[in-house]
Amino acid sequence: MNNTTQDGDLARAQSRIDELETRITFLEDTIDTLNSEIARLSQDFVMAHQAMQLMNRRLEQLAQHSGTDRMAGDEPPPPHY
Repeated sequence: MNNTTQDGDLARAQSRIDELETRITFLEDTIDTLNSEIARLSQDFVMAHQAMQLMNRRLEQLAQHSGTDRMAGDEPPPPHY
């Protein structure tokens, strides 16, 4: 194998290494972005879950204070139906 062939092989190998390093950098950035989004969505989910629990407690309190456990959907339709 002569020097020209070796130089060509080294250049191709270096080019491939550079390409792989670029792809790895891009993938690392993508992973960081996705991790941030997952953390934000997780926080949103926790807040939504807490809000739902609060609404359920308030509905239960309203039902207790109204003297009936019926929900609005349990009422018969108005006479014009």
